[in-house]
Amino acid sequence: MTTPADPTAAVALPDAAASTEAKAAKPSKSGKPKPAAPTPREIVARIGDTSQAALAYALDPDPQWTRLRRTVKEDLLTELPPVTAAALLGPAALARHFLASAATGRYRDLFWMWELFRQRPDDCREVLAERPRAVEKGRDALRTAYRLGMKGHADRVAEDVSRAEGLVWQWLREDVYADLALVGRRPVVAAALLRREPDAAVPLPTEPDHQWLAEAVDARAQGDLPAAIDALVKNNLDRLPLSIPTFALVHANYPDRVAALLDAVPLEAADFGAVLAWARDHGHDAGLRARIERDVRDATLANRADGLARWRHWRDRGVDLALPEALTSGSLEGLDLGRPETADVIVHLVSQGIDVQPQSLIDTAASSNRQIAEKAYESFVCAGLDVTLPPALLENPIVKMETRCPACQAWTWVRPGHEQRCPRLAAMER
Repeated sequence: MTTPADPTAAVALPDAAASTEAKAAKPSKSGKPKPAAPTPREIVARIGDTSQAALAYALDPDPQWTRLRRTVKEDLLTELPPVTAAALLGPAALARHFLASAATGRYRDLFWMWELFRQRPDDCREVLAERPRAVEKGRDALRTAYRLGMKGHADRVAEDVSRAEGLVWQWLREDVYADLALVGRRPVVAAALLRREPDAAVPLPTEPDHQWLAEAVDARAQGDLPAAIDALVKNNLDRLPLSIPTFALVHANYPDRVAALLDAVPLEAADFGAVLAWARDHGHDAGLRARIERDVRDATLANRADGLARWRHWRDRGVDLALPEALTSGSLEGLDLGRPETADVIVHLVSQGIDVQPQSLIDTAASSNRQIAEKAYESFVCAGLDVTLPPALLENPIVKMETRCPACQAWTWVRPGHEQRCPRLAAMER
């Protein structure tokens, strides 16, 4: 006795794509099988899922896909992005999609709508006539985007001004000309309008602030500025904040004006090192180097120790400067033996064959001022001079032996970082 089949047994159901392919593969009345319908993945890959791609397809569709049966297309639509589905259905459906999309806030679909209208007016005219409410909502979205953009990201408004055509430009133009004073306060929009309509009476500020200037300079990257804005920027570049972003903008757009801006940066500015590095990387450091050399020379003429300290200050900040001539005469008069830069002078003098006797200098200092002698010995060792610790310093009561360097006996507490500078310690560790 056979057991009847269970009516509740699971049955495998074909997916949407397979069902569509099965319908399309049924033989026609002539007995020939119809070509299989494309899958949703193939359609998206062919048409794309952006407004621009959909417009391109609608203007040049695949002939085989235009002959697909209505029922086949309906089965596919639920598996496709809206803009892709609209392009598959043809220009009229795509026009309805663009209009509906713009009405919900994606106002830039109005630009694609106009391009489609320009290419396929007969397909779009009826759609526009049937949906006046959607047209008005799209225009409201365009107006809102303009109003918000003029108070925020004006570069997007400038793109719209440059791009809009036909009826969409007429709508946008009304908003732009309604308040030209506001346009004058946003140079990127003013530049876009004047490129398009050179005779537009846009009132520009007589004394632009740094924000206006920075926006105007940035707008130049999008193309040459109209003559009125370009002249205003050139005459007021010195009003820009002296910062790396400013120098980068000016370098990209007005390279001949960078040197003048760099000359205005104070040598004692907190970010002068970063400015100097930027100038060196972009070939604008000649003027800064000349100012630094003049700064060291003037300080040296006033006081040798101060001038040497300035020289070491700039050396530590990465500026490769030669010692001022006033410090290479062979005399150490006026210099502080305890300062590390004095050791640099002595190294230079020794390399020139001048007999300065660094060991004698330390021995003399140790007999009169142990603290200065400790500093001098540490800096002499780190500078690579051949010296030994004076006996007077070995008996220094304030220095514990465990705080002295095992390689050179310098007091490591006298100046931070001796372990990283000491050449004798590095040689011993190797």
